[in-house]
Amino acid sequence: MTNIIFFSDSKSINLYPINLGKCASTLHFGVRSVSTQWAEAIAENKIKNTSCIRLNSRLMPTKASVEFVCQMISGEKWIVNGETLAEIEGDVSKEVGGDVSAILTASAADYFELCGEGIRADINRLKLVWGARSLNESERESWAMNGVFFHGDLEQVHISPGVKIRSCTINTESGDVIIGPHSEIMEGSCIRGPFALGENSTVKMGSQIYGPTSIGQHCKVGGEVSNIVMHDYSNKGHGGFVGNSVIGSWCNLGAETTTSNLKNTYGEVKLYSAKERKLINGGRIFCGLLMGDHSKTAIHTAFNTATVVGAFCNVFGKGAPEKHIPSFTWGGSEGVIEHRIEQAISTAKKVMARRNVELTFKEEAAIEKLFNDTSADRV
Repeated sequence: MTNIIFFSDSKSINLYPINLGKCASTLHFGVRSVSTQWAEAIAENKIKNTSCIRLNSRLMPTKASVEFVCQMISGEKWIVNGETLAEIEGDVSKEVGGDVSAILTASAADYFELCGEGIRADINRLKLVWGARSLNESERESWAMNGVFFHGDLEQVHISPGVKIRSCTINTESGDVIIGPHSEIMEGSCIRGPFALGENSTVKMGSQIYGPTSIGQHCKVGGEVSNIVMHDYSNKGHGGFVGNSVIGSWCNLGAETTTSNLKNTYGEVKLYSAKERKLINGGRIFCGLLMGDHSKTAIHTAFNTATVVGAFCNVFGKGAPEKHIPSFTWGGSEGVIEHRIEQAISTAKKVMARRNVELTFKEEAAIEKLFNDTSADRV
């Protein structure tokens, strides 16, 4: 069996805040983690003379990258523009790579921009792992009789076992729609692909979903969303617009939480840089909310364009909060105070227990370490 080790380099800090307290390989390229997709892709291919592969956690498992890594041999190191992408265990050190195409993320915002590509790259493996079947054109009429209307190619709709689909509209003209096992699409929803819904997740009644969008497992999504990546065990169960955003795990967006994803001037957005500890040019026009794990918002929370929220935050209050909210803080536009570590852990335990997930001692220690590591942000 091939052993895969993911490493973080000096540029991983630029993925803040969605990699806080965890390796970037756990982030979603499409609807599943980078590490899961790499493991499955490598298992499908024959690796030459190796038992250990080191992969940059920012390297996306695209077809080109997977094929190249699987052809590498012991002692080879894939380096592009001075950055190590992959390395095969061995005594000889030889640089390879040349002009091989690769996607290496450089910002948290890259993940919503790469969502469509991630769904496309993973679709065949997803169908296999989830046991999903592709619909056939001959089924269109029978689905319509049950209130489910499709626009585009039915063969781009993939439905897993245990799925419930009520009266809704699904459009595949721009990409595939794949629905994970035991998930549900409620009445009145309108969905445009590319779209992936993880296992045991729910699209609430009357939702409006614009692709590329991916919703992880054990999530609830409602209202209007456009080009977002929502990681596992997070909820946006009510109205409000969230666009061009990345939401971590165990987050909850209160009713009518809304993000701006475009400045009124149509100008380039500024994003908070954890490395420089200030707002810098973000290199893009569209960007909504970037939120770390275990953060939550009150009802009617409104975020400015390109707002960055750390981990374990509780955002509330009148008006839009600052564009950067440090980890382990409570508050909003009227200021923030430190979120006591004991209270943060207590809340996490309660939230996770509702999903029959236990917060382990190891995870609790990791939260305490994250609290200490981010203390300078709260000064």
